[in-house]
Amino acid sequence: MLIGRGLSAAAVRVNKMLALTKKTDYALIALSYLAKRVEGVMSARELATASRVPLPILTNILKTLAHAGIVISERGSAGGYCLAKPAESISLHEMITAIEGPVHFVQCASTGPDAHRNPCDLESCCSIRQPAHRVHGRLKEFLETVTLAELVDDQTVSVGLHLVSPESVPLRQTPVREFAI
Repeated sequence: MLIGRGLSAAAVRVNKMLALTKKTDYALIALSYLAKRVEGVMSARELATASRVPLPILTNILKTLAHAGIVISERGSAGGYCLAKPAESISLHEMITAIEGPVHFVQCASTGPDAHRNPCDLESCCSIRQPAHRVHGRLKEFLETVTLAELVDDQTVSVGLHLVSPESVPLRQTPVREFAI
């Protein structure tokens, strides 16, 4: 099947750069509920009800997260899901990669077995290749430093490497425009 400018669906998935889907949103929401859970497990149905994420989609996301070792699935009538490790040990990079696959700032920053499949046509004459690779490295490094615990903690917001309380972040004042009718 071709999409848009002659790209196949598989090529679109392989070349995805900084595009996070609704599945990642749902995964982060589900993980936040599990991180706030003090003890025990939470069933997929409980998670779906609490988070308002459709159960069939959430079930697939939880399977993916379990396969990645981020959550543990316990079977049985009293079964459900819980985090596989402390929220402080689960990075945003790990969560995104589990759902979306590797994050790429630019196409030429692709690594792994599929990197050679879709080379960039401009790679030989690109003037921003090295700076883009540095940005990619810094983005990956940043995503590896943000943890699930930080995302769940509503007392602080991570800004770069500094922790800032929400009250100290100024809100942008947008002037109200008046229109003559």
